[in-house]
Amino acid sequence: MEAMDFGFLRKEPLPPKDHKVAVIGAGPSGLAAAGYLASQGYQVDVYDKLPQAGGLMTFGIPSHRIPADRIQAGVRQLSHRYGVNFHLKTKICCSAPLHEEEGDHFSCDIHGLGELVEDFDAVIICTGSWRSRKLCIEGEDLPGVFSGLEFLFPIRAARYDTSLVKVPQIKGRDIVVIGAGHSAVDVASSSIHLGAASLAMVYRRTAKEAPCGQYEIDQLVESGMQFMGNMTPVRFTGKDAVDGVECTRKNADGSTETVHLPCQIAVTAIGEIPTPPFAKELGLEKVRKGEVKWLNMTAIENVFVAGDVLTGPSKIGKAIYSGLMAARSLANWMDLKVLHREDEFTADGGPMMPPR
Repeated sequence: MEAMDFGFLRKEPLPPKDHKVAVIGAGPSGLAAAGYLASQGYQVDVYDKLPQAGGLMTFGIPSHRIPADRIQAGVRQLSHRYGVNFHLKTKICCSAPLHEEEGDHFSCDIHGLGELVEDFDAVIICTGSWRSRKLCIEGEDLPGVFSGLEFLFPIRAARYDTSLVKVPQIKGRDIVVIGAGHSAVDVASSSIHLGAASLAMVYRRTAKEAPCGQYEIDQLVESGMQFMGNMTPVRFTGKDAVDGVECTRKNADGSTETVHLPCQIAVTAIGEIPTPPFAKELGLEKVRKGEVKWLNMTAIENVFVAGDVLTGPSKIGKAIYSGLMAARSLANWMDLKVLHREDEFTADGGPMMPPR
C-alpha cells in the first residue's frame, strides 16, 4: 500500500541545519509541518499524546476511508528517511485539565510548553480539536449517549490498548446520529460497517444544506441510513439508559410536531472544539484575525500554530495546507533571524520585495 508522503517536497532532506524544531501534535497539520521542515534539513521532534501518529486520521476517521497502514507507512518514512523523532504517549501541558480531552489517558509522559520553548529554536503547535461540542439538553448524560469523539475514538484506539478504552456495542443496535457534518458521516459510516440494526441521521436543516454535502448523505442513504431533515433534538429519553431522542420537526406548512425516535445509542456528532496550550497567552485570537507580523506566529516569538487548533475543525487537506504554510513561515523566519534581518519579513509568510 502506498505511503502518505508527508515529505513530498524532497525525496531526500537537505544537509542538516544547526536548528531544532518541536512539533506538538502528530495529526495532518503536524505531520505536514514536520515533513516540510525535515526536508529542509531541520532536526524535528514530534510530540503526541497518542500511541500512534496520525491524529484524527488514525483515531477518528474510519479505516475504510483512510487506511491506517498508509498513514503509518508515511510516518515511518518521516522517521527513517528524514530523521524525524517521534515522542508518542507524551502530553504537552495545555490550558485544559488533563484527561478532559479524548486520548489523554494514553499519555505516559508529560512536559510543559515552556520546556520546549527553552529547549528548541522554534515550536509549532498542531494539537487539533479533541473536545466534542455538547448539545446541552436534558438527558445528555444518560448511558448510551455519546459525543462524536466518544463514539469514534474507542473504535480505532482499541487495537492499541483495550484496557484504556471501551468500545460501544454497535451490532444489532438502533442508532440515532445528530448532525450532518463530516464527524456525523464518520459516525454513520462506522455504524453501518459495524452492523447497526437501524440508523437515522437527524439534522436541523435539509440534506442539501448539510455541511458534509448532498453526495455523502446520498451514499449513506443508499447504504440503509434514514435521513431526517428539519429536526431539532430537544431531549434524550430514558431512565437508566437512553431509549430515544425527542425532536421537534418543522413541516412544509410551517407547523411543528414532536417526534420520538427510539434508539439504544445516540451520538451528538456536532463538531469539536480546539483546546490549544495557553490560548490567551499565545494571543491566538490575533493570529486567527491575521493581526501578526509573521504568518502563524503567536505572541511568543518562536512559537507558531497551525491546523484545526487555530481554525477549528476542517478537512484534512486544509489542515495539511495550514501546517505547510506555518512551517514555511517558520523556516523563512529562522533563515532571516540568523542574518539579523527579521524586519524584512511580512505577514504573508515571505520576504519583503525590495523597493523599486
